Amino acid sequence: MPMSNSAVQKLGKRLELPDAMSEEDLTLLEDLLIDYSELLTAARGVIDELCDIVEWPLGVTHRLKTTDTLIQKLQRAKARGSSTNLARIQDIAGIRVSGRLTLAEQDQLASMVVERFVEQGHRCSVKDRREDPMIGYRAVHVIVSIGGRFVEVQLRTVGQDLWANIFERVADMFGRGIRYGEAPEYGGQAVTDVISSMEGFSATLYELEKDVVASIVDGSDRDTAEAELDRNLDGLRQILQDVEGIKGRPVT
Repeated sequence: MPMSNSAVQKLGKRLELPDAMSEEDLTLLEDLLIDYSELLTAARGVIDELCDIVEWPLGVTHRLKTTDTLIQKLQRAKARGSSTNLARIQDIAGIRVSGRLTLAEQDQLASMVVERFVEQGHRCSVKDRREDPMIGYRAVHVIVSIGGRFVEVQLRTVGQDLWANIFERVADMFGRGIRYGEAPEYGGQAVTDVISSMEGFSATLYELEKDVVASIVDGSDRDTAEAELDRNLDGLRQILQDVEGIKGRPVT
């Protein structure tokens, strides 16, 4: 039988304290992730069917958090003084959909995702992180509740996806805490400046994406608006080369 939410919450409380964690707890966490894996497979099937019928060229990936990642997340929250309920974490199982979408098409896709899952009897909520980004991160998330567990469906434009992937790379190199507003573990002020620059790029890209939508609505030159967006995407890619230089690793 799947673990109850109460049991999952208690497991999380033990995992957030390194001295309280046991081998049995690790086994329970692995069993929990098996449950999430099954939900993720089912949800991915729904998303794949949806993407097959829309006209936009979309890329779809999925991932399941590892035991190490989850434990680090719980312990990091505890260290910050804000204990996290393991049963309420919404991004243990995640699906990412990205493509050459306008902001209006992104909204339309989110509505279609919600409709599909609601038709199957599942509850959905939408988190729009475009107007209120987190450290520059912008996207639309659909949180699907399936049997008391959550699957997070991230919907991203090309610009949002590129930004997020580069920021993840920076976090891998200089400390995962930067995703939560913490100072980088390595690189000092140089990395802090890069993060600030990326936040600026995020705001600029969002305005340019809005310009593309406006050009469609008022019949102005969409090609010009998209070309300006593409030029800024090239500038964002340059940031990745810059941080590779800070770390001293070769650019790939």
